[in-house]
Amino acid sequence: SIDRHAYSDPSTFDEELARLFSERMFAGTKYDFIELDSYRSVRIGDRAVTIRNTADGIRAFNNVCLHRNNLIDPIGGGNRPFRCKYHGWSYAADGSLATAPLADDACILSRNLPVFPLSESNGIFFLGHAGNPPKTTEVSDFMAQLQITLDEPFHRATLDHAANWKLLVENVLEGYHLSFVHADSFRPAGYVSTGDYTWGGAEYTSWNQLIPPAAHNKSANFSRLSPEAGHFYRHAYVFPDMFLSNTNGLMGFLGHLVPTSVRTTRLEWMLFELPALKALPLAAREHLKKEAIQFTT
Repeated sequence: SIDRHAYSDPSTFDEELARLFSERMFAGTKYDFIELDSYRSVRIGDRAVTIRNTADGIRAFNNVCLHRNNLIDPIGGGNRPFRCKYHGWSYAADGSLATAPLADDACILSRNLPVFPLSESNGIFFLGHAGNPPKTTEVSDFMAQLQITLDEPFHRATLDHAANWKLLVENVLEGYHLSFVHADSFRPAGYVSTGDYTWGGAEYTSWNQLIPPAAHNKSANFSRLSPEAGHFYRHAYVFPDMFLSNTNGLMGFLGHLVPTSVRTTRLEWMLFELPALKALPLAAREHLKKEAIQFTT
């Protein structure tokens, strides 16, 4: 265990945001930026960033207007012009000031929004606030190993936790607690603390697989649905804020945490179909998707 004060000390929390979350963080998936002017706006500590689909591709900018420090894009996501709602100052694809209505042009000193590095792997974008774009080579490796193929989400949700962000990370890195905490969800599905648990990791990622013990294993039932399906739960953590999972070869999950204070954390998550599920008849797909939403919730 780490020092218990690290979960409640505000100065430790501020240092984590300034150092860990400036190095790398989840920025969105390709499905967040399908159309021109699609955006995803995030706030971590005292930094506000907007990631946008521009004429120059997916770019990340400081989300504070150069005029009166208003947020340009509201926190969240959507599609809108790259324009501040306060006085109508708008920005070009490279973050430079495009228009400043009724302003004296000679008095404008700052004309370029700070730009932040992005990197992309398998349709997932990562943001860096300092230095070079975050490394993403490990992402392709574990997605292939866990047989996770990103697809357009069919369900999204948000869950607020009264907990420090590190507790969410610790909770998903092991299967030890399943029989005790998840008596109404994971245990009836066959995932228990005595399952066959294997794990691996690299510099920025860790992954694990849990297979139910023989008494709970229903692999034969799942394989009747699809040869690619089975009875397993594969999970990956991407430092510091993203989770991916493959349930039974049918259902994909992507979640990312947003530290909102030293004692509160927001989890934003989505579900998507894996190829084995998409190959099933529509009625079966819809039934399994409905069950997945209930189970994950």
